[in-house]
Amino acid sequence: MSKTSPHLTSKYEDITPLTPVETPRPMSADARKKAPGGNKPPQVQVSMTMPKSRVGPRPSSKMSNRKKFIDFGGFMMKKPKTDQPWIQRNIPYKICHTFVLDPKNKKDEKASLPIRCSCGAEEEEHEPGYTKDAAIVEWNPSLHVRKHNGSCFGKIKFVEEDGTHQPDYVRISDDMMSRKSGSMRVMELLETRWRLPRPNLIISVTGGAQDFQCPPELEKRFKRGLAKAAKSTDAWIFTGGTNTGVMKLVGEAVRGTSFGSQIVTIGVTTWGIIKNREQLSVTNDRKIVRDYETKESKIRRGAFLDPNHTHFLLVDDGTQYKYGREIKFRALLEQKLSERYREGNFTLPQICILVEGGPNSIKTLLETVKLGNPGLVIAGSGRSADVLAEAYRLSTPEEAFNKDGEKITIRVLSESSTEELNVVVSKKFPNMKPEDKDKIHREIIELLNYDKLLTIYELNDSKEFDLALLAALIRGNKDGTSSLASMKLAITWDRPNLADSLILPNSKFSEKEKSDLLRIAIIEDKPIFIKMMLDQGVDMKHFLTHGMLAGLYNEIDKSVVCYKKLRKMSEGGSASAKKIKTKLSLIHIGMMMEEILEGTYQSHFCSKEFRQNEDDMLSRPFENPYDVMVFYAVFVESQEMAKLFWERSRTPIATGLIACKILRYLAETQKNRLKRDDENEKKLLICADEFEALSVGVMNQTFKDRNHQKELWLEVLQIKHRSLGNLDLVQLACTTEACNFIAQGAVQTLLSDIWLGQIHAAQHWIKIFIAACIPFIGPLALMRFTKISDGTDPDGDGQNKTKEVQVQLEEKDTELELATLENGQEVETDAGQIPEEMTRKRKLTAWEKVWYFYSAPMVKFQYYVVSYLVFLGIFIYTLIFARPNSNNADTGDWMSGSRYSGFEVYLLLYVLSTIPIEIIQIVDEVPKTFRMKLWRYMQDLFNILDVLGIICFLAGFIVKAFGEPSFQVPVSGELDLRNAHHILMIVSFLTYCVRLIQMFRMNSNMGPKIIMIQKMMIDLFFFIFLMIVFLIGYGVCAQALMNPNQGMHNANSLKSNGSIVWEIIKRPYLHVFGELDLDGMHDELQRGHCTSEGLENDSCTLETIQHDPIGQFHYYLVMCLLFVYLMFVNILLINLLIAIFSKSYEDIQADSDIVWKVQRSQMIQEYKEIPICPQPFSLIYHLFTFIRFIFRSCMGSCTKNAGDEEVDETAIYRVSMIEAESREEYQSKMEEDEEISASSAYKDLKSELEAIKTMVRQAPAAASSSVGPSPAPPNSIDTPLRPPPTASKLTRIKPMRVHMDSRISPYPNSDIKRFKIPDNKVSWLVRYPEYAPVDYTSPDIADLTSDLVDPGEITLKTNIQFNKVNYSTVNNKRWTIDRTSHHGVYNVVDGIPQNPKGRTGMIGRGCLKRWGPNHAADTVVTRWHRNKQGEIVKIDGLPVLEFVAIFRPSFNEWAIPGGRVKPNERIFETIKREFSEEALANLSRPAAEQASILEMLSEHFKLGITVYKGYVDDRRNTDNAWIETIAVNYHDSTGKSFSKFPLQSRAGQVTESGSVGVQWIPIDHNLDLFANHEWIIEKVCYHRDAYNPIKEPKRKESELWMTGV
Repeated sequence: MSKTSPHLTSKYEDITPLTPVETPRPMSADARKKAPGGNKPPQVQVSMTMPKSRVGPRPSSKMSNRKKFIDFGGFMMKKPKTDQPWIQRNIPYKICHTFVLDPKNKKDEKASLPIRCSCGAEEEEHEPGYTKDAAIVEWNPSLHVRKHNGSCFGKIKFVEEDGTHQPDYVRISDDMMSRKSGSMRVMELLETRWRLPRPNLIISVTGGAQDFQCPPELEKRFKRGLAKAAKSTDAWIFTGGTNTGVMKLVGEAVRGTSFGSQIVTIGVTTWGIIKNREQLSVTNDRKIVRDYETKESKIRRGAFLDPNHTHFLLVDDGTQYKYGREIKFRALLEQKLSERYREGNFTLPQICILVEGGPNSIKTLLETVKLGNPGLVIAGSGRSADVLAEAYRLSTPEEAFNKDGEKITIRVLSESSTEELNVVVSKKFPNMKPEDKDKIHREIIELLNYDKLLTIYELNDSKEFDLALLAALIRGNKDGTSSLASMKLAITWDRPNLADSLILPNSKFSEKEKSDLLRIAIIEDKPIFIKMMLDQGVDMKHFLTHGMLAGLYNEIDKSVVCYKKLRKMSEGGSASAKKIKTKLSLIHIGMMMEEILEGTYQSHFCSKEFRQNEDDMLSRPFENPYDVMVFYAVFVESQEMAKLFWERSRTPIATGLIACKILRYLAETQKNRLKRDDENEKKLLICADEFEALSVGVMNQTFKDRNHQKELWLEVLQIKHRSLGNLDLVQLACTTEACNFIAQGAVQTLLSDIWLGQIHAAQHWIKIFIAACIPFIGPLALMRFTKISDGTDPDGDGQNKTKEVQVQLEEKDTELELATLENGQEVETDAGQIPEEMTRKRKLTAWEKVWYFYSAPMVKFQYYVVSYLVFLGIFIYTLIFARPNSNNADTGDWMSGSRYSGFEVYLLLYVLSTIPIEIIQIVDEVPKTFRMKLWRYMQDLFNILDVLGIICFLAGFIVKAFGEPSFQVPVSGELDLRNAHHILMIVSFLTYCVRLIQMFRMNSNMGPKIIMIQKMMIDLFFFIFLMIVFLIGYGVCAQALMNPNQGMHNANSLKSNGSIVWEIIKRPYLHVFGELDLDGMHDELQRGHCTSEGLENDSCTLETIQHDPIGQFHYYLVMCLLFVYLMFVNILLINLLIAIFSKSYEDIQADSDIVWKVQRSQMIQEYKEIPICPQPFSLIYHLFTFIRFIFRSCMGSCTKNAGDEEVDETAIYRVSMIEAESREEYQSKMEEDEEISASSAYKDLKSELEAIKTMVRQAPAAASSSVGPSPAPPNSIDTPLRPPPTASKLTRIKPMRVHMDSRISPYPNSDIKRFKIPDNKVSWLVRYPEYAPVDYTSPDIADLTSDLVDPGEITLKTNIQFNKVNYSTVNNKRWTIDRTSHHGVYNVVDGIPQNPKGRTGMIGRGCLKRWGPNHAADTVVTRWHRNKQGEIVKIDGLPVLEFVAIFRPSFNEWAIPGGRVKPNERIFETIKREFSEEALANLSRPAAEQASILEMLSEHFKLGITVYKGYVDDRRNTDNAWIETIAVNYHDSTGKSFSKFPLQSRAGQVTESGSVGVQWIPIDHNLDLFANHEWIIEKVCYHRDAYNPIKEPKRKESELWMTGV
C-alpha cells in the first residue's frame, strides 16, 4: 500500500505521518536470514502491508513501557523521537524557491524599478536559498514552489488592542483541502488542536474587499442580526479575514460579544496579501504568541488582518500580492464541514451572504447556489448586491421543470426589464467592459433560476436580519424532506417564531415525524417546541412507551446531578460494566425513585411483573404519560419542561409533591459533592419550593371551591393513586416532607376530624376530659356526637368519615353535584347538595357512642398523658422515698419476701408495654426495607430517648436481680452492682422526664419552642467544637506553667494522670461561668514550683515563688493567658452563640404555625394507631394481637395487603377531573394576579411620568433660556403609555361552571326547543340519567354537499381527526381546518366531540358547520370618547372608551364585529375580512374601493392586544358543536386614524328604532351585548386603564360565563 492512511495523523499528536518512502517492502524469509540481525524484523515504524499483529516488543504492564508504544488499530506503533509540534509536522505551507523574472515586469536598464518574480515577490523577499536561472522563461508552480514544514502558527497579539483577545492562526498550503489526508488534518486542526465547538450552521460572508459606504440603518441591522443569528445557532462564520470591506463589517458585528464565549469567526485569507506578515513567522525562539501591528507597514499593497476574528487560516500557494488564492480552499473547507457534521440524511446547513461586492461576488454566489446552498443578498449595500436585488425585483416568477422532471419556480426577465437591468449594471460598474457586462448578465439569469435558494433582504423589510437569514435557510433547505429538516433546524436553533410562522403553516407532518420532533425537543430541552408539538396533536399515550422513556433517560446530559447515581446503579459495581457502559433501564429509574422517596414510592418499574417481562413491556404505553414526563424533566433539571408537563398531569397535586422531593434530594446530593455548585443547588431548591407551592395552590383551590362539599375534597386527599405507589396525598406529603402542604387548611381539617373522631367539634377539651374520667357514663351523659351514615361499622375506623362516603359512592353509584357559588355564598338552589341517599344520617347508639368516644385520638391522648404522669410519679417515689424490702421481715404485703416492690413491678410492666408500641412504630414507617424503617425511626430524638430509657431501665432491673436482697445503695466504698442499678435507674428516669416534652407538641405555643430547643442543640453541638479549641489550648498551657514537674512525679500513676486531665478540662470550663478561683490557682502554683522538702519545711511559699524569676514569669504568663482566654470565650464566643440562638429563634418563629401543624399531624397519626387502653394495660392488647396473628398464620388465612386494595376507577377519574379543574382555576388566578401586579407597576410608572411632566411645566423660564434649548412643552408629552408586556398577555379568569346562553330556547332561526337543564346538572361530571337532549342539525347546513362542510353524521368512514389540525385536498387545493380547542384536549365520546363546558340540551350541529370547535375572530376597535370640544370624557378620573358595534337583527342585540375563520384563513385575515364586511359593508362597494379599504385596514391593524381566546357562550352551541373565538383590540389613542373608517351598515342591518346598524358606542353605561361580548369589552377597559361600567352585570349568571385560556 503506497498511500498514507488518512487516520494515522488524526488521533495522536506525536505520530509521524507515514509516507511511501518510509514504508519498506515486505521481505521474504530468505532475505530476512541474509539481512543483518538474522530473523529479526527490520526496525521500521509500520508496514501497512504486514498482517494485523503487534510489531515490536509487547508492552508490559509497566508505565515506562507503555509510554514507548501506541496501540493504533491493532498495531503497536513506536512513538517518534521528536519535539516538533503537531502543526509543524502536519500542516505545511509553500514557498517559491526559484526566481523567474516576470515577463510583465522586466527591469528597464535605465529605470530603477524593482525586480519581481513571476510569483509576485521581489527578489529581496524570497527566502534564503532560492535559485535564479535566467534560462527559465515561464514560472511553473509545480516546479518552482515547494512545501515547507509549518513554522508559521500560534496566536496573534494585536499591538493596538488590549491583548485580551489572541486569535489562533496557521499558515497552510492551498492544496490541503484537495487531498483526503490533508482535509483530515485540517479537520483535526479545527476540532482537536483549536478545540472549536461543533457548529450547527455555516455562514459564509462574501462581498466587497475594499471599504464601501453602507446606509447606517442597514449596517446596524446587519451587525445586530448577524451576531444574534450566529450566537443563537452556534454558527461558524467564514470571511476573507482582512480589516477591510465586508470582512471588517463582520468583525465589528461579532465584537460586541464577550470573547469568553465569542462567535467562531474564521478568516480564510491569502498569505501573500497580508501586510506585516513577516511578524507572524515563527523563528528559532519558538515564541507562539506573535505581536502584530495593524497601523503601519513598509508595504503599501495588501491588507491587515482584522483583530475581531477568532481564528485565521492563511492560505499559501507560493505567490505574493495576488488576491483570490484562498477561494477554492475556502469552498472545499465549507463543503467538507457540511458533510462531516452530517446527521443521517441531513447535512450541516450553509448559507452565503452577499454584501456589496464586485463582479466576482456574483459568480461566487452562483457557485454556492449551484451546490444547493441558499444565498442571501443585502439590497442597498452597493454594487453587485444592488444589481442582484434589482434583477430580482424586475423578474417575474414562472413555473418550469428541472432536469429530473420536477416542477420548480424560476424568475424570468422580460426585454424591457433586461434593458432596465443593463442600465443599473452600467451605473454600478461604469468602467466595465461590454464582454464583462454580458458575463454578469448571464450569471444573473442563471441565478434567477434558483428562486427558492435566493432571498433578497431590503431595509424596509419588517423582519429583523437574523430572522430573514434563518428564514432564507429554511426556505432553501436542500434535503429531501425539507419540512422535517427545517423543523429540526428550528429546534436546534431554538427559534420557535420561525417554526410557528414559516414551517408549521405550510407543512403536514406524519405521526412518526411529529413523535420524532417531540423526542428531539425533549432531549434538547426546548419547552416551547414541546408545547408546539403537543398542540400539533401528538398523542402522548402513543408517543411515550416504556422503551421511549428508557431511551430518553439514556440521552440525559452528564452534567445533571442524578447522572452518576443512575450510572452507578446500571453498572452495579462491575468493572466490566464500567468499560461497556451498559444502558440505563427503567428498573434503574424505579430504584432511583424508591431511594429518593425512601422506599415509600412503590415504582411500577421495580415490580416483579415488570422485571420478568421487561422486553415485552417496552412497547406498552403509560396510563398517565404526563406524570412520568414530569419526573423525567425534574431529573434532567428542566423546570420549564417539568411545569409544562405538570400543567397536563392527571394528578397535579401528587406529581408536584414527588417532584418537590426529587428536587430537594438532588440539591442535597449537589451539596454533599466535593465540587459543590452553590448556584445549581440554590436553583434546585427554588424549583422544589415552586412545585410545593403549586401543589398547595391546587389543593387550596379545591378546598376553597368545594368547602361545602366536604366529601369531595376529602376524597381528593385520601384516595390512593396506583401510579404513585398506592399512597394518598397525606402520606405522600409526610414522605416528601412537604411542610407547607401538611399545614394546608384541607389537610388540617382532615386531621382535626381524625383527632376528634365522631365527637362534636363544639365540645371543649375540659368537658371531654371530665367525660373520660367517668367511665361509660361520662360519654353518654356529657358528650355530643356527629351523625354517621347508614352502614357504618362501629368496630372499624371511626375517624375516617370519608371512607364511609366513598363506600357509598362505590356501592350505590350515586351522583356528584357541583355547587354554584355567587359572591362566596351558596345559591338558593339544590346545587352543591349531596343526594339524599348519599347523605342519609342517623344518630349513634349507646354502644357506638362509647366506642367512638374511647377510640378518638384526643381521648387516647388524655389517657396516655395521665398514665405517663402516674408512671413518672411512681418512678420518683421509688428513686427517693421507697425503702428496700427485707428478706427477713414479713410485712404482710403480697410482695413480701421479694427483692422488688409492687411499684417497681408496675414500672416494669409500663416499660414492657412501650416496647410493642415502639416496634409497631418502626414497622409502620413508610419505607419498605427494615434498614430504612429503622433509619427513619431513629431520626426522631424522642424515639432515641425512648430506646435509651427502655434499655437503661431493663438493664437496671436485671442488675438488681444479681444483688443482695436488701439492695441498700452504699454511700462509701467501691462501686458495685447496687450503685450500677441506681445510676441506670436515674439515667432512665432522666430520659423519661425529657420525653415528657413531647406531650407539649399538640400545643400551638409550646410546639414551636420544642423545635427551637432541638435546633439550638444542634447549633450548640457544633459550637462546642469551636470552644474546645480554646478550652484545651488554655487548659494545657495553664497546667504546664503552674505544675511544670507534676507529670514527672506522677508518671507511673494512672489515677494521678487522670486527675491532671480533669484539671486541664475543669479549670477553663469553670472560668467560662465566672468561677476563677484565684486562691486555688495560687496554691497550685506554689505546689507545682516547690519540691517535697520545700513544702515540708515551709521554705517554699507563694511570696518566694513570686519573687523568683522563673516563678514570677510563670505567674504573670498564666494571668495573661487567662485574660486572653476570657476575652475570646466570654466575650467573643458566648456572644456568637447568642447570635446563633437568636437566628434559630427568628427562623422558627417565622414558620411557627407551619412547624406546629407538622408536629400536630405527626402526633395525630401516632395516636390514631395506638391501642385504646393506656399503658401498662395496653400490654394485654398487644399480647392478644400477637396471639391472633399467630393463630391466623397457623390457620393459613390470608390477609389483603394495603397495596392490593381495589380502587374504584370511577373515583380515580372523578378525583383527577376535580384536580384538573382546580389546577386550571389556580393558574387563572395566578395569571390574573400577575396581570394586576403589572398593571399596578404600570400605573406607578405613569404617575412618576406625570410628576416629571408637572416639574417640567413648573420650571422657571429663565432657567430654560440660560441652559440652551428650551424643554419641550407639556403638550409634546401626550402620547399615552403602552402597557407593559405582561399586561397585554391573555387574561385568564375563573373557569366557567355553568353556561347560560347556550341553553336558551328556542334555537336561533328555528322553533326547536332544547331539553331543559337545571344549573346543577350542566357539568358532565354529574350523572343525569334523565337527560334526553334534542337532536337537531339545521336543514340549511345538513343539505350542503361541499367537502368543506362537515357531514351530517359521523361514521367510521368519516375522515375527521378531532383535537388536531386537519388537512384535506379538494379540487387539487389543500385546505387546513383547525379542530383543536383553545382549552386543550376535549373529550370525544363514540367518535363525537363533547362540549367542554357541559350540557346544552341539544345534540347535533345546530346551524354550525363543524363538529367540535368552530373558530371565530372578533375585532374590538376602540378610541377615546370625546366631547364637542374634542376633550376626552372622563368618569371617576378615568377616560371613557368607545368602540365600533354592529347590530345583529337575528338576535336583536349589539355585538362586536366578527365571524368564523374560514379554511386556510389566518386570524389576521379573518379580522380584516369580517370587520370590512360587517362594519364597512365592503361587499357592496366597487372592487377598487374594496381593495383600498383592505389596504387601509392592513395599515391600521398592525398593533393589537389579544384580550381573550376561548369558549363563547353562544346560543348556537350544542353538545357536539360550539364556538370559540379570539378577540383582538385595536386602539386609536389620537382619534384621527380610525375616524377615517367609512362606517356603513349592510342591507337590513338596522335597529328596531330605525337607527344605523353600525355605530361608535361609548362605554359609559352598563351594556347588554351579544354572547360574552360585554365581558370582552370589560377586559378591554382593564387593558386600556379606562372607565369600566360593567362591574355589576344585569344577569347574575353572567359572572359564571366565561373561562380564560
